[in-house]
Amino acid sequence: MDNKLPLISVILPIYNVEKVLRRSVDSVLAQTYGNIEVILVDDGSPDGCPEICDEYAKKDLRVRVIHQQNGGVSAARNTGVRAAEGEFISFVDPDDYVAEDFLFFMYNLMNDHEADIVSCGAVDIYPSGKTAFHSADSDVHIMDSREALERMCYNDGFYITLWDKLFKASLFDNILFTEGKLFEDTGTTYKLVDRAEKIVSCCEIKYYYVISADSSSITTSSFKMSKLDYIEMADEMANFIKEKYPGLKPAAERKQLHACLSTLTQLVNSNTRNCEIEEMLLNRINRLRKSAIKNPRTPKRDKAALVTLSLGYNTFSLIWKLYLKVKKG
Repeated sequence: MDNKLPLISVILPIYNVEKVLRRSVDSVLAQTYGNIEVILVDDGSPDGCPEICDEYAKKDLRVRVIHQQNGGVSAARNTGVRAAEGEFISFVDPDDYVAEDFLFFMYNLMNDHEADIVSCGAVDIYPSGKTAFHSADSDVHIMDSREALERMCYNDGFYITLWDKLFKASLFDNILFTEGKLFEDTGTTYKLVDRAEKIVSCCEIKYYYVISADSSSITTSSFKMSKLDYIEMADEMANFIKEKYPGLKPAAERKQLHACLSTLTQLVNSNTRNCEIEEMLLNRINRLRKSAIKNPRTPKRDKAALVTLSLGYNTFSLIWKLYLKVKKG
């Protein structure tokens, strides 16, 4: 351990991932950065995860394990944040893995630019082996909070995700993840970004986001009402941005549109049709349509979805499923 380096707390919220957990934890423990604590929060996992976590704690003093009753990923992350002793905080999802220099790279980026938040590039890995990259559009891009929030709304080189970032721990003072809700990153990351004075993004790939076979399935058994949490979290984010940064209203509305379109595709992916939710989503999309079409920064994919929807829900559903088949190989 290099005590000359500031401590970085790495938080893993863990639930029902025994088959892939070792790969994730091993990648964190293999970091070339010399001063880390690894906080494994077992969120009441019913499989072998609790025992695996305890095994790591026994053989590596850098590992701390917290067992708790199941409360969801937000509750697990909150537990990790409260327990963190580091000057910086990073989150790694327990089914993903990171490059061995992930933390050293992020710390150097943070230190060199005196930033409050830094992000790296990431790779999406599908069950078929197909990959997709998402990263900044330049080697290093320096932003204030306003620009970072705008880019987050457009998914433009800086994203709402937690796991591709390193945060100053002080940003989390009085900020917690909303428990009992999905899409906790959408409901929280914008608050941290707004509090930051300087944010730096970089295109270099250091994080590997593994998409499970279940989550990448074209057809799921039923539409889960919890998917509507994205609408709620996006509305909270958009309303905050509209109030504090009125000039970013088009960007905020794009975020709301994305939430609606994303939720609609989840509805399409289910094998049952919910006409009430479908009508609600289509009404919201129609209210945002004019703003989106006029906005030159609206992504082409969004505009294509709006055009397809104008041909009817059934046509949209068919084209979306064909698109997924091509995308996932």
